[in-house]
Amino acid sequence: MSRLPSHVTPQNRGPYKTLHNPADILRRDLHIGDTVTVHKAGDIIPRVEAAVVELRPQGAVPVPLPEVCPHCGGEIDKSQERWRCAKGTACALAPLIGYVAGRDILDIDGLGRKYVDALIAAGAVGDVADLFTLTEEQLTTASGSAKRGAKLAEQIRLAKSRPLSRVFCALGVPGTGRSMSRRIAAHFGTMEAIRAADADALQEVEGIGPEKAPVIVEQVAVLAPVIDKLIAAGVGMTEPRQEEAEDAAEGPLSGKTVVVTGKMTGPLDGWGRSEMGALIEKAGGRVGSGVNSRTTYLVAAPSASGKPSSKAVKAQELGVEVLTPEDFATLVAAYVD
Repeated sequence: MSRLPSHVTPQNRGPYKTLHNPADILRRDLHIGDTVTVHKAGDIIPRVEAAVVELRPQGAVPVPLPEVCPHCGGEIDKSQERWRCAKGTACALAPLIGYVAGRDILDIDGLGRKYVDALIAAGAVGDVADLFTLTEEQLTTASGSAKRGAKLAEQIRLAKSRPLSRVFCALGVPGTGRSMSRRIAAHFGTMEAIRAADADALQEVEGIGPEKAPVIVEQVAVLAPVIDKLIAAGVGMTEPRQEEAEDAAEGPLSGKTVVVTGKMTGPLDGWGRSEMGALIEKAGGRVGSGVNSRTTYLVAAPSASGKPSSKAVKAQELGVEVLTPEDFATLVAAYVD
């Protein structure tokens, strides 16, 4: 059992990664100071199961739920279990633009937060698509240098050729981070196909279930004006076919699917999912989300407890080779920056 900290709210979750929406909190009737039972789901993620009512402190109050968006103070969209700001991506536009300009997504080198804030303040950027309509003059004004403005303009021009997986990730559709965006783009191939997909079609993508699929369909529809602007600006809307990707990125992982789990060690210490995914693709491989018959390697550090993870057990059952982070680093050494 574990004590529910006084600071846990829908926005500040403390250590419990699945205490993530108001409906979840209400279902469990959670109060500040509650002692709760916790289940370690998937050998990694702790999930709050229920409050131990008989141990509830006298006078304990229910976990407070927000009345307004804690980020901007605006209205909250409560139409789904996971509440969101009614402004959508416009609520946290500066962090979103800074995020998608990063190396793992649109890779617009030099577009730091200071320049992003200046562009937003000037009214030049209202969504991610507006990046691709910026003039060199606007970029020069925002950066305070003609040289920097010209460099940024060139970086934005290059970003138009990014694959669909990165462009789709840049839209900020809830539940579609970098790994999921790669799977969606690989499955459908074009933005047109993604936009035409219904919830049933989306569930054909690994990792998308009946709850997530309708949300993605709805959000893609909501983002139609942004997608249309991206298309009009000449941003790429296709994903290289697997065989094309393999031809373009020959390497030690060509034609192989790699699944990564747990904390990386050795030369890869501190590497997260996005960095590992980029490394796998750079070496010619494909990133998998779960161990199955198509998996070539599972990269996993030995557990401190000595107990194998569920993915390691699955790999052993299927005869999938398990590599330590150190062994994997040796295999792809030529691609580790």
